[in-house]
Amino acid sequence: MSAEASAAANPDLEPSLWRLASSGAAGLIVLWMPVALLRQIDAFLGFETLPELARDAGLAAWLLAALALVLAATGRLLGFVIARATRASLGRAVAWSAVLLPVGWVCVWQLGSAGWAWLRMTVPQLPALGAGHRVAAAVVLLLALAWMIRSGAIRRLAQRWALALLGLRPLAALGLAAGLWLIVALPPRVLPWRAAPALAPPPAQKKPDIYFITLDTMAAADAAVCGEAGPTHMPSLKTFAMRATCFSHHYASANFTTPSTATMETGTLPWNHWGVQIVAKMAEPARSATLAALLRAQGYEAHALSANLMASPRHHGSFATYTTEEVSDSPSLGLIPRRALSVFPDTSLPFWLASIIPFLDTLDVYHHAEHSPFAPELTYAAALKRLDAATTGRPQFFWVHTLPPHDPYLPPPSSKYQLLPKGELDRWSQMRSMGDYAPEQQGLIDKHRLRYREAMLGADAALGAFLDELARRGKLDSSVIVITSDHGESFERGYLGHAGDLIHNAVIRVPLVIKLPGQNEARVVDQPVSLADVAPTLAAAVKAAPLAEADGRSLLPALVGDTLEPKPVYSMAMERQSRFAPLRHGHYAVIDGRYKLVLHLATASIELFDVLADPQEQRDLATAEPDVAQRLRRLLDERLQAAEQRRARLFSGS
Repeated sequence: MSAEASAAANPDLEPSLWRLASSGAAGLIVLWMPVALLRQIDAFLGFETLPELARDAGLAAWLLAALALVLAATGRLLGFVIARATRASLGRAVAWSAVLLPVGWVCVWQLGSAGWAWLRMTVPQLPALGAGHRVAAAVVLLLALAWMIRSGAIRRLAQRWALALLGLRPLAALGLAAGLWLIVALPPRVLPWRAAPALAPPPAQKKPDIYFITLDTMAAADAAVCGEAGPTHMPSLKTFAMRATCFSHHYASANFTTPSTATMETGTLPWNHWGVQIVAKMAEPARSATLAALLRAQGYEAHALSANLMASPRHHGSFATYTTEEVSDSPSLGLIPRRALSVFPDTSLPFWLASIIPFLDTLDVYHHAEHSPFAPELTYAAALKRLDAATTGRPQFFWVHTLPPHDPYLPPPSSKYQLLPKGELDRWSQMRSMGDYAPEQQGLIDKHRLRYREAMLGADAALGAFLDELARRGKLDSSVIVITSDHGESFERGYLGHAGDLIHNAVIRVPLVIKLPGQNEARVVDQPVSLADVAPTLAAAVKAAPLAEADGRSLLPALVGDTLEPKPVYSMAMERQSRFAPLRHGHYAVIDGRYKLVLHLATASIELFDVLADPQEQRDLATAEPDVAQRLRRLLDERLQAAEQRRARLFSGS
């Protein structure tokens, strides 16, 4: 055995800072990082080139080395203090423990998490882990740990673990050297160092402020603000809609946050902006062609405040088009590393390196057991603070994105238990994760929906308070106000939540309410419209030039009481489609009047629904009405062909 290996196995050897830090870095870089990366590499390669992904891995390696140095310094200091106060051997054990325990924990956690995810994919009947299963697993682990301590196995395992880490140091050094070369060759942007965007001259004529308010995960059928039958779960929004224009058949462009909010920014559909995976950023041309950039050219100040990192311009890659942008505060522990890592806005670090401390998400589940840590009041308060600080006299554009009623369905005390009594689904740990469920579980899923609606009531109350604050500041009647959502939520068709392959109405039909300055008359528009129409509408409302690349159209005629020309709208789920490969995957919908056709591209199969007569899409009419199906299929095929031609031009050199 080498002297160094013998030293690692000998608990009486003084652990140097270098030995501790390099051992910790070796474990994190060589053992943890490949497993963390492997779990999502298919998604990463769908939107990042291999050099970009390698650069991100290199940057991650250096950040992990810095984390290992912090652990080592902490352990060395504690060991020194304890050795002085008691005996040297105990201090040495503490110093090594400060490195071995955290590194071992995250490696085992990551391996177990990846293994469980693989089992869930390969064994469909595998049950979800409930709170009881987690408690039982914790008890078993504690008993095993107690036995290992009593038998001395812990000591022997720690010595072997330390020896293994020391042996991995050459590989870690090689990874750090390669990472440094990649960082120099492809330097990442760092958000705090970006130059402030230049200000255009103030507009010659006064233009109205714009408040673009988006509530995450707000299904139209549950909100019921546009005259839908049944009670509303958003009374404040429904009251506001009585002096605005409400679009009863408004469709999100996708079934989860990243692609839909990218459409909000640009007016382009996902098959053109290509932010189609959860962790994907928009393609380069779309990052600068945003509504915020257009408005700033008109003399506006543009501000983005988001409670959801996936809805943030720093995630989309469009942050440079805003005067200010921020991810709003939250007591969520899991948000801390993700927000910190988002200072590298053109990398994927926030979505895979953050799992280095996965127990923070677990702690959130129990620390914020009964109430969501993403209270909308925090985001609204940040927006009002930013509004009150605006002293330039320029017109203001605010995009404010709040998280509830997104899961966890944890309503505030003011609305909790209004629909579902105490004793069921009271806590975060009792709720199912998003995904498929068996038919016999529908009763439980219906109870989740009641909690979701209570969360919607709470989000609506916070929205109403924010609108009241705008009114108190004299902004409500003099501004353009838009309120909508990025997607809905499914409690049907055997699927809970959003994302995935389904694009039924529950996940893509969302409210849209728009109020022009001085408007006090209610209007309801029943024609299908798209989330891609919002940005062009706002540009037209302030007499700005059209967004050159937008797929949507201005809805301004409907806002002033004129006829809106009928036009098909589109929605899609493209998580499995790489921007570097021809369009072969994904699920695509076209809605034209009362009909909706869904195309599953990989299998070339279609479904046709009459969404007016059958809003829950239970009856497939593709065989009964072949003429309608063929006409809508041709519309989709034409748009897909155009999207493929554009994709090939954009990424042919990647």
